[in-house]
Amino acid sequence: MGCHPALGNKLSPGQLSFPLEFSTIKPALRAFLATLFETNPFQYKPIFRGFYFTSALQEGETSSAAATRIANRFGLSAESMPKPQSAFSKNGFFLRDLFSKVIFADRQTVRQFASPAKTRMRYATFFGFVAVLALALGGWTWSTVNNQQLAENVKADLDNVVRLQQNRNDLQSRLQAMDVLEDRIDQLEQFRRDKPLAVSLGLYQGDRLEQRLLTEYYNGVRQILLDPVSQNLASFLKDVNAHPDQLAPLNRTPDAAAIPVSTHSAMTASGQGGLYSDASPTNVEDAYNALKTYLMLGDKRHVETAHLTDQVARFWRGWLETNRGNMPRDEMIRSAERMITFYLSRVSDDDWPMIDQNLGLVDQTRENLRRVVRGMPARQRVYEEIKARASTRFAPMTIARIVGENNTALVAGSYAIPGTFTREAWFQYVQPAIREAATKELQAKDWVLNTSAHDDLTLEGSPEQIQKALVTMYKTEYAMHWQKFMQGIAVQSFGSFGQAVDAMNRLGDPQDSPIRKVLETAYDQTSWDNPSLFNASLKRAQSGVTSWFKQWFSRAPTGQLNANIDINGNPVEMPMGPIGQEFSALGRIVQTGDNGSMLKGYMDTLSKVRTRFNVIKNQGDPGPGARQLMQQTLDGSGSELADSLKYVDEQMLTGLTDSQRKALRPLLVRPLMAAYAVVIQPASVEVNKVWNAQVYQTFQNSLASKYPFAGDAKVEAGAGEIAQVFGPDGSIAKFVGTTLGPLAVRRGDTLTARTWGDMGLALTPDFTNGFARWVAPLAGGAAGASAGQSSAEPQTVFQILPQPSSGTTEYTLAIDGQQMRYRNTPPQWTNFVWPNPSGSPGATLSATTFDGRTLQLVNEPGRYGLEKLINSAQRKRRPDGTFDLSWTQGNVTVAVSMRIISTSQASGGSSDAPQQQSLRGLRLPSSVADVSAAANSVAATNTASSAAPVASAVPAARPATAAVSNTGGAQ
Repeated sequence: MGCHPALGNKLSPGQLSFPLEFSTIKPALRAFLATLFETNPFQYKPIFRGFYFTSALQEGETSSAAATRIANRFGLSAESMPKPQSAFSKNGFFLRDLFSKVIFADRQTVRQFASPAKTRMRYATFFGFVAVLALALGGWTWSTVNNQQLAENVKADLDNVVRLQQNRNDLQSRLQAMDVLEDRIDQLEQFRRDKPLAVSLGLYQGDRLEQRLLTEYYNGVRQILLDPVSQNLASFLKDVNAHPDQLAPLNRTPDAAAIPVSTHSAMTASGQGGLYSDASPTNVEDAYNALKTYLMLGDKRHVETAHLTDQVARFWRGWLETNRGNMPRDEMIRSAERMITFYLSRVSDDDWPMIDQNLGLVDQTRENLRRVVRGMPARQRVYEEIKARASTRFAPMTIARIVGENNTALVAGSYAIPGTFTREAWFQYVQPAIREAATKELQAKDWVLNTSAHDDLTLEGSPEQIQKALVTMYKTEYAMHWQKFMQGIAVQSFGSFGQAVDAMNRLGDPQDSPIRKVLETAYDQTSWDNPSLFNASLKRAQSGVTSWFKQWFSRAPTGQLNANIDINGNPVEMPMGPIGQEFSALGRIVQTGDNGSMLKGYMDTLSKVRTRFNVIKNQGDPGPGARQLMQQTLDGSGSELADSLKYVDEQMLTGLTDSQRKALRPLLVRPLMAAYAVVIQPASVEVNKVWNAQVYQTFQNSLASKYPFAGDAKVEAGAGEIAQVFGPDGSIAKFVGTTLGPLAVRRGDTLTARTWGDMGLALTPDFTNGFARWVAPLAGGAAGASAGQSSAEPQTVFQILPQPSSGTTEYTLAIDGQQMRYRNTPPQWTNFVWPNPSGSPGATLSATTFDGRTLQLVNEPGRYGLEKLINSAQRKRRPDGTFDLSWTQGNVTVAVSMRIISTSQASGGSSDAPQQQSLRGLRLPSSVADVSAAANSVAATNTASSAAPVASAVPAARPATAAVSNTGGAQ
């Protein structure tokens, strides 16, 4: 900072000495600054802006410290120093610049550093903004990558669809391609409803991808579904119009809301004889429903999902069967079901595919059907109109709606009840509509036939009669639909034991069991026509009122009172309707009494089954526990399954009519049958393990490589070794008596699997066919082991008749020390006994030629010598039961005849071998129970229940072995 004197202006000494004075205070200023900026925890660190010197009004004398210092340095006298001058100024110095250029100009800087909290807030805000920006950039990057991955996955799916159909034009590849698209569209639709954070943040591309996939999918729907169905519908309607005179009037009009059968039921219906499968062109109802379907597929404003589910499956099934090729039928049905459901679920889409209608065909069919419908009674038309309107207002009752989507894989239904026949429909619409129809004129419009009608039922009788007739019609059909629904419910197969444990954990849950939900829902939907609850409440209320009246009468001195009250407390019960009559048993099961409800008792039995399955699972290997449970079930004691079945038959179903039993018993019993079916497989594995350990390994290690089990073996099996495995006291007989005995029935030497609900072990044919031979008393060479235990060894007595032999002078046959020597003399029968305990075991045959040579044709030492002798011969059986045996060596042939006098062995029948029970070449099977057949029985239980849902018998799978079945228990 300096001063620049203006030319001609007189400067004061203070101004001239200011630089010197300023340099003088520099050390003090430096010390001040150092002290000011020292670390101080009690105040905020100051911001150094600079030093500013100002001077206000000046008064007094000026003294110069610099002049004094110079005088002292150079030794000048004080007199020579200039005298201080008086200073007076009316103006200040640097004040204007201080305020205008420093204080006012830096007011924002001062404000910025005036509050430490605000400074920290500014820092926090800045770094927070940076963090948010970084997080946003990271999130957008993450979302971009995920959206790119999603787009690549969709592209991969489209490539997979192309690859599946490349060089293939079969139905299987096309349905598989549609399944791929459905899976991806379902995922994108889920993303649209609830976008995951990974693909959102404003960058979601799924809507564009979904639209692209829907375009491809709808193209496939037109080719695979709509074209065949529309062609079949058009052909069917043409057949209807070809014979309009055969359309006889109906006793009731076609159901405007056709009974919706589930897709699976429609797909697996039995009739496959015609193109339309169950639809007849002379049946007015079939024609009406076909026309309705044709119109719905061309105009989605009238679409009814339940109706199309049934009719599309009906008119598509024939084309699917024709084009199925090598595709498994179950797989085709599953894919077709899913396609129909997926297609109908997207009816609200703007580009939902529809068919092109033949308007001329529609008009002609309408005209032919109008002629038939005109002759129907007005009461019937009104009733059908009420049903049609109700079906559009109330959702169908399905098993999925009752048990929830999570349990549809566990409990399935083959029938869906129209929404018309639900409790909500009755109270909210049908009952008021019937009451109105009985008292007023109704106008109805049928969009299918494009007709309108005016029906006044008051002309047919009193309102009470009309209302009673309509209500009876409705309740009768209501009961019919719910009967079909209950009979069509099936517990799905469990597959494996682990899946069975999971399924039983849900089925046996006392509070959330799907079976409990079904029964309680059915009771709630049918109890409104059963006044039993009201009668019970009325009885309790009347008992209280009656007691009060009795007390009042006892206090009354005289007089009579006429009142319509039963003093004995017997209420006048309301009559039960058709629905209540059919489902009264359901109310008896669900209602809670003094000892609880039967449903609670049933759930308790299922809970015990669940506990038993979990115990078996926790054992690690389910085999021993499964075999024990199966044995206890067959015995009927100690088994939770047998106890549950007994509870159902003896308590829950007692006193029920046949129709009530048909509706309730399958639902109650199928979980037990499915649980028992899944136990068979691990039990079969366990039986095979025991067989392998006790019998098969012993046979393989000690006998399989020896004669007679190995025909070319040189080492013979000892009689004791054979007796350890075969014979009445062998390990096979012991295995059957201990391990297999509780699971099978032995009648003599025939084994039959015991069954429970037509299910049991599937014994292999090799085991059942060979069992009698394996446990028969040992004979021949193998009988030595039992000879020491009995006084007489089983023997075979036979005779040999020699035949003349050219080229020999004589030949000798020796069997176990018994010898026959023949010299071409007249032959005679020679007696032999085998085995011969007094002779040396073995068999030899030698011949002497004309030149004196001795030929050894056969030489078989050992206990099996006779067997080897016979096996080495050429054999022929004669009609009289004798055998011709011959041996040849070179040009020498020796022939004899043999006849058996007595034997302990079975007859040979028509075989050419005299020894029928020989153990030669015998092999034991490695397993006695067919595990694959046991696994198939699980699926068979579900198949049986689906194929015949109305049968009262428990669904069962008959094992491969012959078995006498007993549905209610074991044999």
